[in-house]
Amino acid sequence: MAARLLIAAIFIYAGASKLQDPAAFATEIDHYELWPELAPYMAVSLPAIEIVLGLSLLVSPRAWRRAAALVCAGLMAAFTFAASAALARGLDIDCGCFGSGSGPITWLTLVRDGALFSACVLLVWDPSGVAAHEQKREG
Repeated sequence: MAARLLIAAIFIYAGASKLQDPAAFATEIDHYELWPELAPYMAVSLPAIEIVLGLSLLVSPRAWRRAAALVCAGLMAAFTFAASAALARGLDIDCGCFGSGSGPITWLTLVRDGALFSACVLLVWDPSGVAAHEQKREG
């Protein structure tokens, strides 16, 4: 439950922060130098996607929450890849994780992204079988 609330809060906050200035967020995305032609589209769509995913983690039925967590894990993997690529190429750029002024990409950024990815995976993975039991009860 704590992981779900944490991931939901982070995704909602990150999306809302980026919505405040989509043009600045597009510039942050462009600085990564990984498909700059997609920056305007990502700047418009990614914040909304993050907010919807965060809300889904909070209020959706378990099966939908697990699907949202899977998409969150995919996004965290993509974010970690982009940050790693920027760091490996020596780019001195802000991460843009929470909109403008998020701070530069460092090894700590990668550790944070890796921890968030792991938390998302935990939300998808259900070793106790609780999801199957709840689905039977809900269905």
